[in-house]
Amino acid sequence: MSFVSIIATEQWISAVSDGNLVEFDKEGNWQIKPGKKPSFFRISECQFIACTGSSEAWSRIKKEFPFKKEPYPLDKDMLNQLEEVVRVVPQNQQDVLLVVADATNRVTCRMISNQPDTKWTVIEPESGRTGTLFLAGKLIDEKKIRLISKEFNRLLQVHGKDESKQVVLAQRELNKIAATLDPTIGTRIYQLLINK
Repeated sequence: MSFVSIIATEQWISAVSDGNLVEFDKEGNWQIKPGKKPSFFRISECQFIACTGSSEAWSRIKKEFPFKKEPYPLDKDMLNQLEEVVRVVPQNQQDVLLVVADATNRVTCRMISNQPDTKWTVIEPESGRTGTLFLAGKLIDEKKIRLISKEFNRLLQVHGKDESKQVVLAQRELNKIAATLDPTIGTRIYQLLINK
């Protein structure tokens, strides 16, 4: 499964992803789909969607929300439509995580998973604080996520965190570290930066 780190400040959102789109079968065996593509895609000049865990869900969402110049209204209908796609994938088969990031007015990231009874989590960075999201699959358990988070904090100390280019450097290194923890994470790295 792909690994995506998303860092949001009041002024910008940065996403870094490997290029593997992975699908699991009913027995839990995984297969990396041919072709390298990031797990995120722009839907407007100031919005993107990141989806990990299911190449089929990623493809369907990409088809339903093509890029357009004007921002999509992140209303209840759109969020329900996205949630419906995520929930089609059985949670016992694979984890699906989806983020909608928006820098239209106020920087906002909304995240949902296919876990039962989950609701949309909303992150709105303010007062110089940074929002951080890591999207990873079943092979990255809670212990590994804590390790990834600790390592990312160390990388921010090394590279700095005042400018987006510093954070992107830390994210790129973090993806390489995550790839050592999960064989479904690729080493080719993509990045996206959206400024407010």
